[in-house]
Amino acid sequence: MAGKGVDMRILGLLVMGMVIMAQTAAGTDLVKSCAVCHGPDGVSRWSYVPNIAGLPEVVIANALYDFRGHSRPCRKAACAADGACPDVDMCEVAKPLSDGEMDMIARYYSARPFSPSVADYDVAKASIGAVIHEQRCEVCHSGGGSDPKDEASILRGQNMDYVRNALSDYRSGDRLGEEAMLKHLNLKALDDDQVDALVNFYASPMN
Repeated sequence: MAGKGVDMRILGLLVMGMVIMAQTAAGTDLVKSCAVCHGPDGVSRWSYVPNIAGLPEVVIANALYDFRGHSRPCRKAACAADGACPDVDMCEVAKPLSDGEMDMIARYYSARPFSPSVADYDVAKASIGAVIHEQRCEVCHSGGGSDPKDEASILRGQNMDYVRNALSDYRSGDRLGEEAMLKHLNLKALDDDQVDALVNFYASPMN
């Protein structure tokens, strides 16, 4: 009987391994289309497309759910203008995905290391942005916006135009679903210079 119990445990482990391998293969197939804009490793070469490798799983999954539900602006990437990437927006990309497929994509990219972008930022503006971040943003985006465990996502090292667009969407009310956060941060009270300072701060390297 003991031998049969061991055999059943081994069989169970084998089945689990096969399931994980199948899920990994399916996830790899799913992310091939993501790589066109977000890069093969989740690191984008365009400033207006975010790096998604290494972001918390819940951040990636929630973004896909939001795009499918049109809770985020469905703008097309600027790279589509010259044919460098598909002429589609993220709402179109997310629309046919099931919940399970979205979760699989999120797991795939969250398991990869975050790679900060190197940008030409303004040191003086970044210094001002650091103060604004500490006053308004650090409570959720801790570690200067670089903590990978924060479910509010990583901001430090993200692409500049992406961060600028995200802040603009929050200020205009075009990005929905985080009303409590917006009320706390009062982003609408920030002027354009302060937003620019934040963008430059998040583009600055960690010391």
